[in-house]
Amino acid sequence: MPGRPAPVRPQWAGGTLTYGLRLAVLAAALGLWQGLSAAGVIRADEFPSMSQTATALWDQASGSSLWTAVAQTLEGWALGLVTGVAAALLLGTLIGLNGFAYRSVIGLIEFFKAIPVIAILPIGLVLWGATLTMKFALVAFAVFWPLVIQVCYGVRSLDPVARDTTTVLQVRGARRFLTVTLPSAAPFIATGLRVAVAVALIVDIIAELIGGGSGVGERILVAENAGPSAYPVMYAYIVVAGLLGVLLAGAFSVAERYALHWHESQRFARAEAGPGYAGRKEAMSLVVS
Repeated sequence: MPGRPAPVRPQWAGGTLTYGLRLAVLAAALGLWQGLSAAGVIRADEFPSMSQTATALWDQASGSSLWTAVAQTLEGWALGLVTGVAAALLLGTLIGLNGFAYRSVIGLIEFFKAIPVIAILPIGLVLWGATLTMKFALVAFAVFWPLVIQVCYGVRSLDPVARDTTTVLQVRGARRFLTVTLPSAAPFIATGLRVAVAVALIVDIIAELIGGGSGVGERILVAENAGPSAYPVMYAYIVVAGLLGVLLAGAFSVAERYALHWHESQRFARAEAGPGYAGRKEAMSLVVS
């Protein structure tokens, strides 16, 4: 005799538990940081306490210094990301649609993809100096190569059945690209964009930190050079850099969920997160058995 199905748990309960655990882990990490500093395990002249860093962060946020630095960083990030993504989408599509072009240039793309951006930073400084142009050019370079490969793979991953069907139905040109090729490549492009969002921010801050461009990275460098008394400010801006990364990645995840709501991966994720999914799944398995 089959047992009773598991009780249905509301969707909000699972979400609350997940976020509660995350907040608890974060609070424990901050408490450990403060505790090690108070116990003298961490030297204050090398690693300021959590409370000192939080105070410095509040002081910076109270004025215009922090927000100006964040705006400068986001400006370079956005310009470089848009430039690199636009070029990768255009060239990746053209290369992916032509088998000969793909076989001819894929080796060159792999070579440039393997070049660390830090290696071309001196070239950017020679050409443009410590300017906004230098920052977004480096960001665009870093974003372009991995994304163009994803676009090529996505365009070339078209299902043979769909390709043959569109040929039989004489669907050609822009209509074929928009209704068949682009939806097929969309998951590959989304994966490349997810990586590009993070890479763009990392390269942008590196360009500021090492190349002298204005922004969060520059403020970290200035605080480091000011000596131990300014270390709380340095760590405050490091925390800001981490928060920017989390916020940008989260924003893109939400946008991806909405843009690809029709895709199988997003439907499956929503089904698993839906109310009572676990209970319904167990109940179904009991009925089948």
